[in-house]
This record gives sequence, C-alpha cells and structure tokens, in this order.
Amino acid sequence: MAFIISFFSSILVIRLSYKYRKLLSEGLHEGPQRLHQMPAPRLGGIGLFLALGACAGLSFLKGDAFRKEYVLLYSAVLPAFLAGLGEDLTGRLKVKWRLGLIGISACLAIFFLSAKITRLDLPGIDLALSISLISFFFTVFAVTGVTNSINIIDGFNGLASMVSIIILLSLSFVSYKLSDYFLTTFALSLVGALTGFFLLNYPAGFIFLGDSGAYFTGFYIAEISVLLVNKHPEVSPWFPFLVCIYPIFETLFSIYRRKVIKGTSPGLPDALHLHSIIFKIITKWLLGPLADKTLRNALTSPFLWALTMLSVIPALLFWDHTLALLFISFLFGLFYVYFYWKLIYLKMPKYIRKKT
Repeated sequence: MAFIISFFSSILVIRLSYKYRKLLSEGLHEGPQRLHQMPAPRLGGIGLFLALGACAGLSFLKGDAFRKEYVLLYSAVLPAFLAGLGEDLTGRLKVKWRLGLIGISACLAIFFLSAKITRLDLPGIDLALSISLISFFFTVFAVTGVTNSINIIDGFNGLASMVSIIILLSLSFVSYKLSDYFLTTFALSLVGALTGFFLLNYPAGFIFLGDSGAYFTGFYIAEISVLLVNKHPEVSPWFPFLVCIYPIFETLFSIYRRKVIKGTSPGLPDALHLHSIIFKIITKWLLGPLADKTLRNALTSPFLWALTMLSVIPALLFWDHTLALLFISFLFGLFYVYFYWKLIYLKMPKYIRKKT
C-alpha cells in the first residue's frame, strides 16, 4: 500500500507541478549546491506523508496490536514535515525555525512513546543519561541532527532515498530478529513509500524529496533507531549509529569544514560535500568532461550507496557488540577523511589525472 500510494501521489504532484508552475523548484532554491538541470517539484515528501498515513489507518482498521504506537509515531512527524514543506514551497523558512520544528517532533515522540536515549554503553555518559533532563535534551539534539543529516546528503537523484532504504532495511532486519513487529512494519512501510518515490526520482529526477521528504525520512530513521535501542537492551546503541554513519559524518564534517577550515557559518550552503566532489571529479573522469550532466548526476549516487554498504554490512554482523561497532565507526571516519582529502587536494592519482 505504501508503495502504490507514494508512487501515484508523486505522479500526481509531477503532473500538477507542470500545470501550476509555482510548485516547481525553479528560482526558489538557487545556490552552489544546486546541480539539477531541469526544474522539478521538491514535493516528494507529500507522497511519503500520504503513504504512511494510509498505512497508519490500515493498521488501526486491522486492529494490529501495535496500532496505537503506529498512529502516535506517525502523528509525531507533523511539525518536522510542515517545516520542510514550508521551505519547499517558499524557500524562505529560516534554518533555526526548521530545526526548532524538528525538535518539537522529537519532543512529541518522547511524550507519545517515551522515545528517549538512555544509554550509549559508555559508563560516564550513561550515568549522565540516567538523569531524565539530560536524556531529554540529548535525545532532541540527536534526533534533530539525524533528521537534518538526510537533508544534507539529498543532493543527487536517488542518493538520499536509496541510502535511507538501505538504512531502514538494516533497522527492520534487526527489529525482526528481535520479534519487534511494530518497528519492523513501520520501517518496511517507509521502505515501500521511498521505493515508490525512488522510481520517479532515479535516474531522471522527475521529482525531488525536498526538505519535507528528507525531514520526514530522517525523523523516522532517528526515531526507529531510538526506539530499537530503548526497547531492546541487547542492541548496542552504536548499531544504529554505524548504520547511519554516512549522513551523520557528512553533516559533522561539513560543519567542521565550514566553521573551522573556512571560517564561515555552518548553515551556509556550498558545493563541497563528498557527493558534489564525486560528481565534479570521478564522474567527469569516467564519462568525460563533455558528458551529459544528467547522466553524471545519476552515476554519482551509486558511489555513495556503496559507501553506505561499507558501514551497514559490518553493523549487521556486530549489531550487539559495542566495542566492534566503535572500532568500525572509527575506521569509517578515517576512510572518509582520507578519501575526501585525496579527492580535494590531490584530485586523483597521477595516472588518472593524465586522462582527465
């Protein structure tokens, strides 16, 4: 159901956008990070929102044991979704307001489902998180950060949606192993909705996730992660961290790069994300400098899907081993920084640079 509703809702949005040109992203979101050639609606979140709403209604009508939790978790996303939708339609909603509304969604999830981070399996920090107020603020901060991280990587056709699908499948797998059918069903519902969107977003980019779709997806990735660790003590809190490490590390590294290296505001957009660098250097080398940019756009995302799998596969193997997950997270960070530095400062190895 989620797939069907998302797919056909997205088609309807595409058709309406060409009838009512104000629904297109054209002219609203200009900047160094804008890399798409053709204008398209940034309203992919609408299909996701409708799809999960239908699933929540179906769960309630079927009388599922987890129907109350399903409806409550669906309801909690509303402020975050509206924050993204407002930005998609106007291009004028300030970052602080968007982050504030995402924080409100995180608060609702805490109120509705007690979705709080209470442990990181690190003795001193766990002692601090045992204090309710600290746990509350840390959870709101973490959920807001993960939600925004999906928006950070949403730069190319199929990138954020497929990375999110991979993450959600990983979370649903461990949830199923632990017989948590609520989290399994919710995660797979979102996978279905994202797949319906993905078919229209990749490779051609007829519709984009936009802030509404990225916030919607990121919020649920964060909340499923929090609830999985909260409900199941055997799951290491570093499992969802490693599963999500690519968007999280991309966000943290971007803040460091802008604030420390460039001395600018972390909120200012630029075209120096890893996906942007891959587009400018690797796809240009593979297809040639005269290749169609739409083709290069589509070629960029699989590199980041592969990068995501580098963290997801070991996370699934060691989902209940904190020390192993911490070590692999450290290795991923080293690899990311080395790879990024290699591309930025050395461009490419000499034998490749001669061909570029």
